[in-house]
Amino acid sequence: MGKVQNSSSESHKFDNLMKQPLTFREYFGVEFTSQFIPYLRLLEKEIGHDKVIQSLQQLSIQEAEEYAREVTEARGKNDLSIFKENYNPSTPTLTLEVLEDTEDVYCIQITECLWADCFRQANAADLGLAAVCSGDAPFARFVNPQIDLDIEGTLMEGKPYCKLRYYVKKRASGPTPTL
Repeated sequence: MGKVQNSSSESHKFDNLMKQPLTFREYFGVEFTSQFIPYLRLLEKEIGHDKVIQSLQQLSIQEAEEYAREVTEARGKNDLSIFKENYNPSTPTLTLEVLEDTEDVYCIQITECLWADCFRQANAADLGLAAVCSGDAPFARFVNPQIDLDIEGTLMEGKPYCKLRYYVKKRASGPTPTL
């Protein structure tokens, strides 16, 4: 569907801001609970639960690769600071605490996650785990193959928190790899 060009300096009415702004929770409700999750449930009936999960995992990994490429190009770096900037206490869709922040390690504990809330309330945590969480570790490696991620449970699985530990891999011998 092509974008209609308007020759005047006014923007098209479709490009105007909506009169009622949405909260993050409302946006997630519209985006996921009202549209995405019902579509996935319909798709499950057509192709089966396992194929939907596999497809979501593949999509999550593809999106992680694309986002890693975008963020590293835009920021001109591919080190742990990417994760420190993306996942910090001011992130509006997560409540988290930084447990460790060193040159080689960034460890956070997430106690509230809007994605987990949304998928769990819709009784679709398995879909959320595949669609959202399964891209976390690949994203770390796509940012930099020398960075890895250990995950200790997830809110999506019903655990009390997600503990994510991003770290620079050490080589078997020699100095720490330069990022």
